[in-house]
Amino acid sequence: MARGRLHTTTVRFDADTWMEIVAESDRLGIAHAEHIRGAVLRLIGGAGEHDRLLRLEAQCDRLAEETQQIARSIVRIVRSLKAARGLDLTT
Repeated sequence: MARGRLHTTTVRFDADTWMEIVAESDRLGIAHAEHIRGAVLRLIGGAGEHDRLLRLEAQCDRLAEETQQIARSIVRIVRSLKAARGLDLTT
């Protein structure tokens, strides 16, 4: 996007669409206007930064899932070790 003066406009959305915009922008942790601006830029082909954010978000989701899988594996291993040693499994 070219640097310089930004222009302001008004866009109207029905209640359901606005609720979706609010939910998604809140989930991403960005302002509603930033979310709408990103969607417009993507439509006109200038979505480099928006696409980068989406890729980063997908990477974070994958890492979170992998971290959860590792944590579950660690719990299973610890339980197996305790059971093999005849230890109390409640601690």
